[in-house]
Amino acid sequence: MYSIKQLFKTTLFAGLALAAVSCSKDKGTDTPAVGSGDHVYTLGLGIDGTGGTTNYVAQASDLMSGTINAKAALLQTGYRDYAFGGSTFFSIGGLGVTDANAITLGSDNKLVSKTGLTFETDNSELVNVDANTMVGASFPSSSTVGLNAKFYTLNIASNTLSNKAEVPMNKLFSKDWLFYTGMQVRGNQLFQTFYPVNQTTYATLYTDTNYVAVYSYPGFVLQKVIKDTRTGPSGAFNTRSGIVQTESGDLYTISNSSFANGYSQSTKPAGILRIKAGATDFDPTYFFNTDTAPNGGKIAHAKYIGNGLIFAAITTQVPVLADRWSDNYLRLAIINLTNNTITLVANAPVFKGNGGRSFAALLDGGKVYTALSSGGVVNIYQVDVASATAVKGAVVEATFVGGIAKMK
Repeated sequence: MYSIKQLFKTTLFAGLALAAVSCSKDKGTDTPAVGSGDHVYTLGLGIDGTGGTTNYVAQASDLMSGTINAKAALLQTGYRDYAFGGSTFFSIGGLGVTDANAITLGSDNKLVSKTGLTFETDNSELVNVDANTMVGASFPSSSTVGLNAKFYTLNIASNTLSNKAEVPMNKLFSKDWLFYTGMQVRGNQLFQTFYPVNQTTYATLYTDTNYVAVYSYPGFVLQKVIKDTRTGPSGAFNTRSGIVQTESGDLYTISNSSFANGYSQSTKPAGILRIKAGATDFDPTYFFNTDTAPNGGKIAHAKYIGNGLIFAAITTQVPVLADRWSDNYLRLAIINLTNNTITLVANAPVFKGNGGRSFAALLDGGKVYTALSSGGVVNIYQVDVASATAVKGAVVEATFVGGIAKMK
C-alpha cells in the first residue's frame, strides 16, 4: 500500500507509477454473480505484491460475515480511487491513469463495467451532485504537468463530460503551488478547499490561513477566494476531506495541519469553520477547536453522514514531525457539528490509515460500514451511529479497501 509520501512523490512521476502500481489489463466486463442475494455491495480492493499494488472492484452480498476477496472481481488498471452516484460506482484512475470505469449492476446481479470515459489529466475527485450529475476536478500535481485547474460535469446516464472550464492555479494562490482537498456544490456555486505546498520540497510554509475558492456552477467561473486565520488550510494530501455540506446548506471546512498527513509545520489549531447557508464568507461566530475538545485531536479523514454528524478518523495522540506522512494512531469517531462534540466509537481498534486516499465509508440504515486493518488483518466494521459502537464483520482479503457502496 502506498504511503502518503510515496503517493505524493509518485504524482510527479506518473509514467513510472503506472509500472509500479500495475501493468495489468482489464480482464473482462462482467463478474460472476457473487452477492446475488437481497443486497449487493461493491468494494474497491487494493492488494500489495512484489510488483506494487493491484486494484480490483469486488462485490459481496454480506459485509458482516464470511470473507470478501478479489477472486471473482473486476481487475483495474493502475492506481484507483472511487466515487458513487446515480447507482453507479466509479473506478477513477490516478497517477498517470486518466480513465474512469462506470460500474453498474446488471439484471442478473453481476457487475457490468462501462469504459470510454477519459479525462484530459488525472482526476482529483468526482463528487455526486444529484441522481444525474457528478462534478469533477483535475488539479495538476506540479507546474510541469499544467498551470490550470480543470472542472467539468459528468452526465451519469450518458457517461459523458460537459461544461468544461479551466482556472489558472495562480489565481487561487500565487505564493506557492497548491493541492486540492475537496469540493461541494451548493445551488449555483461550487466551494473548493486546498492547501499550499512547495512542489519540489513538499514543505507547507503557509499554514496560518484557511482558504476556500468560490466558483459559479455549472460554469466554474472563479468568483473569489475567502480566507480565515483561525485555522490552517483545510484537508490534507489526497484525502478529499476538506469540506462537507449539511442538509440545510451550511458548509464546514475541516483543518488538521497534521504532520501525520504530510504537513511540515503546524501553526494553528486543528478545527472546523462554517460558511452558513446563503453566505459566501466564513461565519465569525463559529469555531470548533478539535485539538482541545474532549476526545479531541486532528481529523485526518471525514465523511458527512447526515443530521449534522461527521464520521471521522481522528488522531489519538498529538503528531510530531517524526510522524510525518504516517497517517497513524487513528480512532473512529462521530463529530457533532451542532453540539461541537467528539464521541469515540467503542469496540473499534486504533489503526493506521490508508495514507493519502479518500475515506471509504458507507452509510446504510443508521449504520456506517468501513474497513480497518488491525494486527495485519483487514475487517469490515459496522458502526451504529446512535450508540457510536462498532461490531467487527467480514474479513477482507486485501491490503486495504479504497471504496465501498451499496448497489442493491
